[in-house]
Amino acid sequence: MQKEVNSDYLLWKRIKAGETLAFHELYMQFADILFSFGSIYTKDQELVKDCIHDLFFDLYKYRKNLSDNDHIRNYLFKSLKRKIQSPQSGKLKLVFTNTFQEENDHKISLAETEGSEYQEENIENIRIAMGKLSDRQQEVLNLRFQVGLSYTEIAKILDISVESARTLVYRSVKTIREELKLSNNALILFYLQTPGF
Repeated sequence: MQKEVNSDYLLWKRIKAGETLAFHELYMQFADILFSFGSIYTKDQELVKDCIHDLFFDLYKYRKNLSDNDHIRNYLFKSLKRKIQSPQSGKLKLVFTNTFQEENDHKISLAETEGSEYQEENIENIRIAMGKLSDRQQEVLNLRFQVGLSYTEIAKILDISVESARTLVYRSVKTIREELKLSNNALILFYLQTPGF
C-alpha cells in the first residue's frame, strides 16, 4: 500500500513540475476510468469527455498551485464530478448508462448459459428496484460495482466515513434483495463488477 501512495505522490510531484511525460502517464492511467465514473452522472458522453479534457487542462494550467497529493484517483474523481455538475447548474442526476446495462446483460446471459435461472423479467425487476432507491444509494452502488471503487475511495468522494459507505452499500443491496426476494449471489450477478463483495 505504501508503494502505491509513494507512486501517486511522485507522479503528482512530476505533474506539479510541469513534466509533459507525467501528464501523458496520468491521462493514460485514468482517462478510461474517469469516463466510466462520469457516465454515472450524465448520459451526455461528449460532456463527460469535455469535462475530462477540461480537468487535465486545468491541472496543467494551475500545476504550480496544486497542493501535494498522494491519492490522485480520489482527487480526479471529485474534480470531475464538480465539473460535470457545474454546466448543468442544478442537481447532479444519477443515470444508468446504456453501456452499463449492456455489459451486465451480457454477463447475466453468460451466467444463464452456465445454469443460472436468470430471465429477462428478473433483470427488468432489478432495474425497477434500483430506480426506487435514492440518488445517494444508486450512486454508492454504481461507484462500488460499476466503477469498482473501494469503500475508502467511496467515502472520500462522497465526504462520508468508510463505515457509512460500507453501511450504505449493505443497506442498498439488502433493500433490493428483500424487495425482489433475491439471494445475495443473484443480485451480485447483476453487477458482477467487484468480486468478493
